[in-house]
Amino acid sequence: MKTVLHEDESGVSEVIGTIMILGITVVLFSTIILWVTSIPTPTTQTRVDMESTMNPVYSTSPPYNEIAVNITIRHLGGDSLTPLSTRIYVSSIRGGNPPVTDIAQLRMYNPFLATPNGLIDGNDAIWSAGERWAYKSFSILSTDQITVMIVDLTKSAVVWSSPINGAGGPRPPIFVEKWVDGVTSTSGIDPVQERLPFAVYARVIALDGNLNRNSVFMQMSIWFGTGSPCEKPIQMRDDGVSSDRVANDGIFSAGGTSPCFMPSLFWDQSIILMNATDLAGRATSTRLVLSVGQQLSGGGGGGTTIPSQLWQYIGFIQIKAGAVWVTNLNNPYNSATTFQPYRINATTLNGNGGPLFHFKMENHGNRTIFIDGWTAGVFSSASKASVKGMYIVKPVDPNKPANAGGLAAYPGTTTNLVNFQYAQVFDVNLLDQETGGAPTEVLMAAKTAYNVDWPYSFLSDTLYLNILVSGMSGPQGMSYGQILTRWGATYNPYTHLNDADPTTRTQWYAQVIPFIGMVVY
Repeated sequence: MKTVLHEDESGVSEVIGTIMILGITVVLFSTIILWVTSIPTPTTQTRVDMESTMNPVYSTSPPYNEIAVNITIRHLGGDSLTPLSTRIYVSSIRGGNPPVTDIAQLRMYNPFLATPNGLIDGNDAIWSAGERWAYKSFSILSTDQITVMIVDLTKSAVVWSSPINGAGGPRPPIFVEKWVDGVTSTSGIDPVQERLPFAVYARVIALDGNLNRNSVFMQMSIWFGTGSPCEKPIQMRDDGVSSDRVANDGIFSAGGTSPCFMPSLFWDQSIILMNATDLAGRATSTRLVLSVGQQLSGGGGGGTTIPSQLWQYIGFIQIKAGAVWVTNLNNPYNSATTFQPYRINATTLNGNGGPLFHFKMENHGNRTIFIDGWTAGVFSSASKASVKGMYIVKPVDPNKPANAGGLAAYPGTTTNLVNFQYAQVFDVNLLDQETGGAPTEVLMAAKTAYNVDWPYSFLSDTLYLNILVSGMSGPQGMSYGQILTRWGATYNPYTHLNDADPTTRTQWYAQVIPFIGMVVY
């Protein structure tokens, strides 16, 4: 059988067509990919949220014209702005005049520029959330059309832009000036000194002529939470009486010799708040930082007070002459039968159960002192080499004899020095170091520390009495009440001896007070 072969190219054409379609697809997609990858990546946008305020500045003399504006912009959230890439454009238009634009760099606030501006918060020139940028211009008025625009130079983008408008309609009162004067009897403005009275002054105006002259008040933050009448708002007057020099001159004042205006160094950098209202009920407020320095001369005109900062060298704990007396241990420790120790008979001193010494002392420092059981009265003999200590004991029950339940051993132990305990403290007076904290009565009767091994027997002798105050000092500038409010009644200063925070750190404390001479006969 003969086979005949015939040529058939239909299958070849289908394969070639498929290959060509695939090639075209690859070339097309490669072209698209190359085109897409050549498109620049979009620059990340800087996003911020800002809030602006504007306050006019008025001259300090009639007719009290507006002379400048203060613009403040607060960074509420978003990206931080850096000084190299940020510029701030402040534009203003007055009437039909062309716009005027001032360009400011981002910097820390500089009050010495022709147009003072810069960041008033933080410690660097990076504008972060929560920080404010301030701008003061003497060529712009609040009636101008003002616009502020913040630009990111590296991205050529406007970060934030907004018109800045002053309040329209009737205007609230304005505090044109405010100051304090440490010597109100002179025409100049003198610094405020500790332990000397001062006065607060403010020039207040209402451009609408409707100031409520009985509505100007001040309040000092140093008195907040004290319960004193001084923590309430104090009316400022313009009646020419007391600290006010001239009646109806627009300058309101408050001050005098009351305790409200008798500062200590603790008052330094505290805040004075002021507010005023017009007859329509529109109110305005402002604040003033109070600076208090040491007395430039002796206090009270007689040179008798001690500058507060010197107490740390003199010793925080002090006792006044006459603030010592003796009772006997067979009586309650608050017995009305007392003796002065300066010149005393040995029989009187040693009789009726033996002596119990009372010392009433005050803390003039800026730290609460926690007393431990090593606190003692130290008696040195003038006639022989003899030094003895009479140690502190703990008051328990004033209705029982001191040696029969009225007193107990002071808490603590001589064998474990880190087991710090206390039963009494010397509190501080944060408002007046010169006066000192509330007096603490310390009782001494034991022969050895942390014990009740009384009575201590005296022989006829001439003795010198020194007082050893031993214990720990609490955080600087905190009263005992503030310490208990923060840490509770179980507070122990020993556990805060090595605090990383210096404002809560405690210290060991020891002080020797040379006191009196005693003649025992």
